[in-house]
Amino acid sequence: MNRSVLLLGAALFLVALLPGPATAHANYVSSDPLPDAILPYNSTPTSVSVTLSQAIEANSATFDVTNGTGARFDLPPVSPSSDGRTMSVRLNATGPGIFTVAWTATSAVDGHFTAGSFAYGVQDASGNLPGSLPPGGATSIGAPVSPFEIGLRFVGFFGLAAALGAAVIGAFMWIPAGRDPDVNATPAYGLGFQVVTNVARAGAFLFALAFAGLFLLTDVLEGSGGAGSILGSTYKLSVVLSLALGAALFVVLSDAFSRSRKQAPEAVRRHLLIGAILGIAAIGIGVAGTHAAATDFVLIEFTLPGVGVVADAAHILGVTLWVGGLVTIFAARSFLREPASVPIARIVIGRFSRMAAYCVGLVLLGGFILALLLVGSVDALFRFGYGWVVLAKVALFAPMVAFGAYNRYRLVPRGSEASEPAAAFRQLTRNVRNETALGATILVLAALLASLTPAISVAAGPQPFTLDDTVSGIRVHLVVTPTPTIANRSYALEFYLSYASNGSDYNGGKNTSKITFRSLTNIGLPPTTLALIGPHGNHLIITTFAMSQPGTWRIDADIPRVDGFDLIATFHIALTGAG
Repeated sequence: MNRSVLLLGAALFLVALLPGPATAHANYVSSDPLPDAILPYNSTPTSVSVTLSQAIEANSATFDVTNGTGARFDLPPVSPSSDGRTMSVRLNATGPGIFTVAWTATSAVDGHFTAGSFAYGVQDASGNLPGSLPPGGATSIGAPVSPFEIGLRFVGFFGLAAALGAAVIGAFMWIPAGRDPDVNATPAYGLGFQVVTNVARAGAFLFALAFAGLFLLTDVLEGSGGAGSILGSTYKLSVVLSLALGAALFVVLSDAFSRSRKQAPEAVRRHLLIGAILGIAAIGIGVAGTHAAATDFVLIEFTLPGVGVVADAAHILGVTLWVGGLVTIFAARSFLREPASVPIARIVIGRFSRMAAYCVGLVLLGGFILALLLVGSVDALFRFGYGWVVLAKVALFAPMVAFGAYNRYRLVPRGSEASEPAAAFRQLTRNVRNETALGATILVLAALLASLTPAISVAAGPQPFTLDDTVSGIRVHLVVTPTPTIANRSYALEFYLSYASNGSDYNGGKNTSKITFRSLTNIGLPPTTLALIGPHGNHLIITTFAMSQPGTWRIDADIPRVDGFDLIATFHIALTGAG
């Protein structure tokens, strides 16, 4: 027990050491207008939209679009896109000014709340911007991961493991062992079976209790509540269905425990089989409301739907059967380590050891696919908290496998062949205690992973495409949005001027700046020269379709200065296909 406390404490200590804020939410990806965009007077937007990294819960999105005086211009309702990741709202006529877009949403994938904001400007008829854009660009933040949520998820994982593991051991290992006359005649057979069914009943109760808590936490305490929010959220729907399955599981396994105290174990086998089916169904429903189910698995150029669900289900099934079986054996250890119990220990532990070997295969295969799907790269393992928790799980998984291998290939054979088999099984049950502690700690980390944003979602957030050129001591920093990939689409090019020597803003540009696009691939295509909007301080911008053909483009930004010769900064952008 001391080892269990130490391992669980180490897992919680790891949570405290996670790099960066432990938040889980749908990340901001893009918006229209772009953050910090400066739009001409005749291009006043009629709507605004925000795209997030996860699907948005139905009816949870809000917008608040205001100008510098606080007047609101959004016209509800908020409209979702077909994939559920983009939300938009119509605008009343805004006119010139600086506009702030504040938005909120709840993820349909993990049930977490997210909020953010960005600003854009609209010039007046004279080309002036009435005010300054606030610094910082787009923001996106979610509430910190709740320790209550992690605790409830752990209780749910542990309870399902105990219920399913005990049901499988009882139906496929303990009862079949009773067909041996030597086993059936021992008191340990009937009394130990009562312990097995009691473990299953207690596990089902914990599982149902955990999902009742998760429902209250996400739908009542943190969510909008109501049937509409449940039907509009894959995560909330999976929580409600899991709660219903947990209640049914508890009823069935409680009846099994009650019958085991009065009837022979063989009479209870049907209840355990039903319990095992309900437990597997609970895994299937649970994985449908996870990040793995909401993330596409892409192999080369092919998207393989459903791979995340299958991999997650296999991974959880392996962990659940393995840890749940260990918990059951640990609880019934007094009936398996005495000399008189050697016949039943040989059969039950021998069969469980074989099943555990298959569970290791499921855990490894499913875990590898999930790592590709949700972590994405070796670099992400060390850059994000999600990756660190995955590494911690692997670090604990290795000694757990070592204990299991030693039990299977050393102690189980000794229990069948040695002159004192009871000694081998006593040592094996001591190892099971350590293995169970490791498994419980892994479930704590699994609960934390289920509450965190996957590393691949964090890394896939908006990554600006930037280029730099330094002319006469002035650094010209170019940001292109979205990342340039295909020709004949609208790109926003933003130029930021600063002194190369100390990085401070350079505000000496003139409003006669221009930009020229030349195709180096299609020489016959004439260059296009356009006026840059600005400068507004050290910032100039243009949104254009000028890069109309695939190939390499030369971009010359000609920025006259009030204190010297013109700045002519040159950049090159390669586009790989036509839009």
